[in-house]
Amino acid sequence: MRVIELVGRGSGVAGAHAGWLLARMGAQVTRLLLPDAVPVSPSPARQDADPIGLTLEALALGKATEPAPGNRPDLEARLDGIDVLLCDDPAAFAELGTTPAALLAHAPGLVVGVGSTFGLDEAGTALPGTGLDAQALTGVAWVLGEPGRAPLTLPAGILEHPAGAMLAAGCVLALDVREARGSGRIVDVALTDVLASFVAGNCRFYVHHGLRWHRSGRRASGSGGAYPFVILPCRDGDVCITGRTRAEWERLVRAMGSPEWASQRRYQSLRAMGREYPEEVDALLRPWLAQHTMAELERIAFENNLIVSPIRGFDDVLRTRHFAANGFLESVRLGGRATRTPALPFRVTETRAESAPDIASRLLAHAPAPARPDSAQSGSAPPGQPLAGLRILDLGWVWSAPWVSTILCELGAQVIKVEHAGKPDNLRLSGTVIRDGQPVPGPSTEISPMYHQVNHGKLGITLNTKHPTAIALLRRLAAVSDAVIENMSPGTLDRQGLGWQVLQADNPRLVMLSMSGMGQFGELASMRAYAPTMSSFAGLEALVGYPGEAPIGALNFALADPNASVHALLPLLAALRRARATGRGCYIDFSQIEALLGTLRPYLLEAQATGRQPAPRGNAHPSMCPHGIYPARGDDAWVSIAIPDDDRWQALCRIARDADWSDDPRMARAADRQALSESLDAGLAAWTAGHERDALVTTLRAAGIACSPVQSLDEAWSSRHFADRGLMRRVALPHYGPEPLFRSPWRFSDLEPRIDRCGPSLGEHNAQVFGDLLGLPAGEIAELVAAGVIA
Repeated sequence: MRVIELVGRGSGVAGAHAGWLLARMGAQVTRLLLPDAVPVSPSPARQDADPIGLTLEALALGKATEPAPGNRPDLEARLDGIDVLLCDDPAAFAELGTTPAALLAHAPGLVVGVGSTFGLDEAGTALPGTGLDAQALTGVAWVLGEPGRAPLTLPAGILEHPAGAMLAAGCVLALDVREARGSGRIVDVALTDVLASFVAGNCRFYVHHGLRWHRSGRRASGSGGAYPFVILPCRDGDVCITGRTRAEWERLVRAMGSPEWASQRRYQSLRAMGREYPEEVDALLRPWLAQHTMAELERIAFENNLIVSPIRGFDDVLRTRHFAANGFLESVRLGGRATRTPALPFRVTETRAESAPDIASRLLAHAPAPARPDSAQSGSAPPGQPLAGLRILDLGWVWSAPWVSTILCELGAQVIKVEHAGKPDNLRLSGTVIRDGQPVPGPSTEISPMYHQVNHGKLGITLNTKHPTAIALLRRLAAVSDAVIENMSPGTLDRQGLGWQVLQADNPRLVMLSMSGMGQFGELASMRAYAPTMSSFAGLEALVGYPGEAPIGALNFALADPNASVHALLPLLAALRRARATGRGCYIDFSQIEALLGTLRPYLLEAQATGRQPAPRGNAHPSMCPHGIYPARGDDAWVSIAIPDDDRWQALCRIARDADWSDDPRMARAADRQALSESLDAGLAAWTAGHERDALVTTLRAAGIACSPVQSLDEAWSSRHFADRGLMRRVALPHYGPEPLFRSPWRFSDLEPRIDRCGPSLGEHNAQVFGDLLGLPAGEIAELVAAGVIA
């Protein structure tokens, strides 16, 4: 696979990460630098290293670099024999006098992958914007921060990583389509769409269960429905404590020594504690926490199977023996310094063994056969869908693994989701569903909008895997599938008789994706984690907060799960591609915490360059100033403003010519504005507070300034942008009625991910799968139901 990465002045982390992922998996990637492209070679003498610059330098490793052609004809000539052109600066095309569509017309077999903030319009261009805009528009900023204070965002460069992963995976998928149909296409990935799809999962833990989803400091809104879901102080720092089930709460109580208060009736309902009086329960936990250090609590959590993690800094991360033992943190030289930087968050092997050779670096080195094997044809996908004929056996639960298969389902794959009626997917168990303030009548296990968001379009079967006959049936299903996806605790499937070696012996072409918190092997492989404890362990929560204050974290926005999903798409698609080429399947050992730590690359590198833990910066950017969220007229009304260069600064000053700062010569240059950022932010906030939000956005955008309203969820979902992009579709849910579901954040020039139906009810497709697919007679199916096998 030959890849060109076109780097312009506005290029950033998303395109660089996409190219880095492809290069690390066997593609030949060449960076073409336009004359104004920002160099990626920070001076070794800089003490306050630029985290974005360091990241771009790290992501350039393993790629060749050349000057970009100076015009369209030369660029077209350079594309001879190239499979993929990547670019996350759409203005670079205009600089060369071309468009993505024009390049595709010149080279019909080319895949043109374009990343941007808002996506390409019909003319193939993109509106200017930044990651700050994407967080403002989608509701991410709306839910981060403290009540009554300005919204917060995740630091710059983090969320661009999953957007880059989505871009890389979309290009691999487009190459598969090219090999089947003989033509290339445009892959359009907007950061705003990526975040909207993440929000579409996050918010449903709250808004569909009677909880307000809004800024709530160090706690998730309403504790996410059940106590605990909070960051609390301990002896030498802070710790994130989560739990969703009665068993998890009881383990925590036992670890605390079973205090007398825990037996009182008031502390038996997790939902009452979480929603009605969480601060009261916090006060009961604080004395015990104050007796222990972060290191002690980490050990106690591991020994007692608790969902607890310290809010770790990057010194702690770098000292983690598990990462060193599996080679995840690689030693490189950046900016003249010896530095450790994240590698791929997965290992790909042909046997499930800790010592097995890792073939991840060769996954993209094979040209696949032009057609899918007839044995896998399902015949159930809409005509023209690119993954028609692909069959996935989905053994996943909750979010990370099930969403991977759902994304493939939207493009035609047949996905069979396996549950047990006695222990269904946890997303079915999130409690009473509320609509318009009233409980929705009907079984909550079938209504849950979160379940349908993550599992729409699948076939659903039920099996009791404690029964040997159920294991035999699952083996038969795996034998006629292309891939198995799961996110159970490491070793669970092996103990059930469904391990990789068993399934691969039945089906040599099978690909298996296992997604666990810390991977399948190593001293922390058995670590239990939910999204907030994963992000605490990786170092994310320590980065989010107001300048000069202690971190408050981002518990309202669970990044770990959807980030793992989009990063797992790439090795899965590549492994399926290899299986078609070679007839050999493989095993993908995917670490969700490593995938999340990879997104924190800018601040992990900064910590090493400066020797200091990066402190919370609020909404500040390493090189843009101003860059933040500012008040508008009215209650809880806010706008984002980002100024990437001095020209845009002058445009802002012309509009705000009555403001004192607009003619201050000390602020003419970006570096000088950075030094005066505190006073500038205060002055800018005083100016924006006098303007109506949407009118101010209109005025600043007309002047070419990146500015967006900070939207609530209701505003985001009624936004014209997502309707124009076709990102959501209203689907009827059982007992609930129409509800907007969001599809995957891919937009192809001639393909469309589709949401055709909601998720399956429990056992809805038992007859279809066991009868039509496996050929069991109706009488035998009835006997298996009676025996509790199909259950």
